[in-house]
Amino acid sequence: MRGRVFTYEDKCKGCNKCISICPVDSANHVHLSFDGTRRVYVDSNYCIACGSCLTVCDHGARDYIDDSPAFFHALASREPITVVVAPAAQLHFKELRRLFGWLKAMGVSRIYDVSLGADIATWAYLKAMKALSLSSVIAQPCASIVNYIERYMPELLPSLAPIQSPLMCLATYLRQHEGVTGEIAFLSPCIAKAEEIRDPNTKDLVQYNVTFAKLADWMEARGIELSDFEETDFDGMPSGIGHVYSRPGGLGETVRVTNRELWIRQVETVEYVYPYLHEYLDRREQGQPLPELVDILNCYGGCNLGTGTRRDVAQDDVDAKTNAKKRQKAAEQITETAKGTLYAIQEYFDRELDWRDFRRDYTDRKLEHGFFTDEDLESTFLYLNKKTEMSRNINCHACGYGSCHRFAQALKLRINVRESCIDYERSKLKIDRLTTLLNYGGLEDAMELCFRRYHVEPYPLALIMMDVDDFKQVNDTYGHNVGDEALKAVAEAITKNLRAADIAGRRGGDEFMVILPDADEEDAHRIAERIRDSILRANVLPDGMHFSASAGIAQIIENDTPTFLFQRADKALYEAKKHKGTLRR
Repeated sequence: MRGRVFTYEDKCKGCNKCISICPVDSANHVHLSFDGTRRVYVDSNYCIACGSCLTVCDHGARDYIDDSPAFFHALASREPITVVVAPAAQLHFKELRRLFGWLKAMGVSRIYDVSLGADIATWAYLKAMKALSLSSVIAQPCASIVNYIERYMPELLPSLAPIQSPLMCLATYLRQHEGVTGEIAFLSPCIAKAEEIRDPNTKDLVQYNVTFAKLADWMEARGIELSDFEETDFDGMPSGIGHVYSRPGGLGETVRVTNRELWIRQVETVEYVYPYLHEYLDRREQGQPLPELVDILNCYGGCNLGTGTRRDVAQDDVDAKTNAKKRQKAAEQITETAKGTLYAIQEYFDRELDWRDFRRDYTDRKLEHGFFTDEDLESTFLYLNKKTEMSRNINCHACGYGSCHRFAQALKLRINVRESCIDYERSKLKIDRLTTLLNYGGLEDAMELCFRRYHVEPYPLALIMMDVDDFKQVNDTYGHNVGDEALKAVAEAITKNLRAADIAGRRGGDEFMVILPDADEEDAHRIAERIRDSILRANVLPDGMHFSASAGIAQIIENDTPTFLFQRADKALYEAKKHKGTLRR
């Protein structure tokens, strides 16, 4: 079943950009399709509808569902519907008044400007902060922010503004003071507003979230020509400067009309807002100073370039139009007097409204496993052929997480597949399939890297060459299947006795190599003896018999090369095999 944001699997290329931008670890799941291709789909339980994945996807693989079909079905049924319009609409519909004319021709009864709701919200914020003695408040016009806090940081709920969003403030005003009945549809720049509309805490004030982009798609698909319709304007009283809410810092602009000294923090975009919430919580818990008001928006460019728009307007054009309208509204409503600034619309609210009618409650909907926390990853790293600290900290970003540990956590939670790890894919070319240790080529590369480091800054390096004694006899007596099990037992004995930085591989046949960085001959001797002892105790042969291994050790010397080091260890192994089950240096 599709969630609000979903994936077209046939378009998904498994590039992992959606994972890299998503603020929630568990919102994206990766699986292998029938043809072995990786696909990334959305888990709606964790998605906060921030829309960031739609922005970064180059393949058109992400899309969303809004309420346009239900809205037009209701219109066709001739149900009375009121439309409220986000202020960003003036930037996305060149013939906005003719759009209103078309909507009314379709059966919409009245159309109102949500800018007025923004004016109410600003006024109610200031009233609530004073009445409730709130020292710091996080603004909540952005539904994605509310989703995130309710699901992942409910500790911040007391800091969320106790006032409804501009949309719900307007809807409350219309139902209580304008006598609006029937359903209300929001002409919206935001995907996440659908979540707000369906939240019980918004009291079923609004029924439909109709995004700009889907509305434009609907009109284009049906060949609607707005020039065929008459112009009509908003119904109801005019707004103040509330239309500036749609841009980053807009809430601050409206507050500072009458409160210029208020400390306001402006934060925007997915990359910054969600980390900032964690910073805010840390500072609150430590008793450090906090802004009196956090003006926080999920989208770059704010609602004007929201997730439910086509994002096809220039930022400078946005500001130019917004500033022109702000100057006009300010000239009409703001007066500077000897007693201070008089803002006509707020004085009206003081006379006619009660801020408590616009209060908003929140619900702790905390989810488990939204973020990765499990650090017991040893078996997962082994599953990825990551047996060294170096391989576990490549952090190449190809998987989308930017961290081998985070990817391993996703793999352990079964929301990703190991094929997403480019290092794993490469390592398969260097891995011996039978033992899962490095193969000949992998050992050659590892030796080269170790010597590269040695030539930059010399350090101890030792090599163990190991061979199963009389392995041909094992194969001839018990068969190759048992011989394979014996080789696996050797690999297991080697692996469990190595240190984190050590490197092991099967060089060929029954011959194994162990590279020991930062180890002298004595260290190598101890490790080799532990491995040989484990091999002797391996219970693999059918009749309870056991087999042994011989080993040769060499240590790096000045002006050494990988070939010379190997030759010395191999010569020591040759001497050891003369006396089966022994160790030589």
